[in-house]
Amino acid sequence: MLRYLIGLPLLSLLITAAVWAQPAVQEPGVSARELLEAEKQVEELVERRTSTDKTAANEQATPLAAMLGLRAAIRANDYEAFGKFLDRRYIEEELESYTDQQLLKALSYVFNRQNIIDLTALSDSPDGRRNDGLPDYRDQIGTVNLVKESIPVYLQRVPDGKGGSVWKLSNATVSRIPDMWNELGYSDTALRLGQWLPDFHVMGMENWQVAGLLLFFLLAWPLASLISYLLMRIALLIPNRFPLGIQQFFRRPMRFFIFILIARLLIDKLGLSMTASILLDSSGIDYIAFTVLLMGLLSLLRDYQIRKMQHAGNTHYVALLKPFTIIAKILVITIIALYWAKQAGFDMSTILAGLGVGSLAVALAAQKTLENLIGAITLYTARPVSAGDLCRFGDVVGVVEEIGLRSTIIRTLDRSIVVIPNSMFSSVEIENFSRRDRIRFYRHFRFEVPTPDQMRSVLAAVRALLQSHEQVVDDTVSVRFENIVDANAVLRVDAAVATTDYQTFLRVAEEINLGMLDIVSRAGAHFTGPAQLHQEPMNKQ
Repeated sequence: MLRYLIGLPLLSLLITAAVWAQPAVQEPGVSARELLEAEKQVEELVERRTSTDKTAANEQATPLAAMLGLRAAIRANDYEAFGKFLDRRYIEEELESYTDQQLLKALSYVFNRQNIIDLTALSDSPDGRRNDGLPDYRDQIGTVNLVKESIPVYLQRVPDGKGGSVWKLSNATVSRIPDMWNELGYSDTALRLGQWLPDFHVMGMENWQVAGLLLFFLLAWPLASLISYLLMRIALLIPNRFPLGIQQFFRRPMRFFIFILIARLLIDKLGLSMTASILLDSSGIDYIAFTVLLMGLLSLLRDYQIRKMQHAGNTHYVALLKPFTIIAKILVITIIALYWAKQAGFDMSTILAGLGVGSLAVALAAQKTLENLIGAITLYTARPVSAGDLCRFGDVVGVVEEIGLRSTIIRTLDRSIVVIPNSMFSSVEIENFSRRDRIRFYRHFRFEVPTPDQMRSVLAAVRALLQSHEQVVDDTVSVRFENIVDANAVLRVDAAVATTDYQTFLRVAEEINLGMLDIVSRAGAHFTGPAQLHQEPMNKQ
């Protein structure tokens, strides 16, 4: 354990020193899909060549055969075979000191680092390309891009010493391998670290690069935790109403985003091969980091608006924020996913067509759900009713308990629960009793037609009764001898009771009705109608 605790920081320092000596990775400009397709074409080409060319005599007869042989030697680390593909004639004495092993490693790294050669485009003719503007004995197969210049990579037809000729990597290109390595190659620290670690390769990465990749991910998390904590403390210095929301944002989405950001900054300095760089760029990890950050920002904005609405007393709008936030998150995720798919090289027309068909199917399947959601938005924005209001919806009378995203729940006067879909509830007439500023007392009383003097006495007494009551609004009192029906007088009484509480209204109505009984009884009349109370026996008594 002690050895591990000592060795891990030491390994971290060595890899960091090796990393900062590496040049920035050149943007390959190739998607993962294109890379895989190109590798598949090369493998098919190699398979075809292997099945047709059985002898080694043809391995340098054409530019394509020479590059396939060079590729095989690089992959197998076969230094002896690699030397057969190098034209060392007429090179400077300084280059003579470089062994085939050193040149092989340098050239393989440069080839892995940049998209230099398209094997499928090379000539398979012993004469090479004849219309490229170069000498007949020379073909350009690629270009190595340095900071200040571009070095062409040539194959050259040279005598084989047996009366024939073969294609080799030209001496002009061989002489520039040290220059390529000095700018694009590893540092001395990286080379020593690679010798110290076990020899292995993964996805075109050297052993020390694989170790650095894993180590940087391990180191990036505590570093991201520290940075996000410091940013959180700075943000909390600003007065706000939702410190818990800010803490959650910095501890989760912001920390994850900083973690990926730091890891990528370090990994980009590893000098990864083109294959590893493309696969890493196309993996979508950057897009995932941005998605997590945007989701956290949307949640933070939602929480801020909730606190703001609660503080302003507009709590009825809070329920709308959840569906709107979910829709916004779905749109953001969809846009980022489409952009990632485009960058990864997928066919966007096929994806968009599939999304169109899928969206239509989802829309048809969720038609009722969308109608209810739109109904909920209408109820929350127009606000015909709110939770706790007494309302009438058709034949249903009750108190609104909850307005959800799909349905509205009403508790009836019988204490039962009625669940009404929002699409239906928002599209018909709703009578809201709780929004009344007063309650109307409106009655028709029928009694036997008295004499005109008795009727005038009844009218005056009823008006006095209503106007004298403290909860009846004076300017709304209307008492009229409205009609005579079947020898019965019809008295129309209309007044407003200054209350919104129904039980209070019933008490006032009871007092008015008792007063009416007294007035009619004193006038010597009695009420009539289908449900009249016969008073004759009482009169006989």
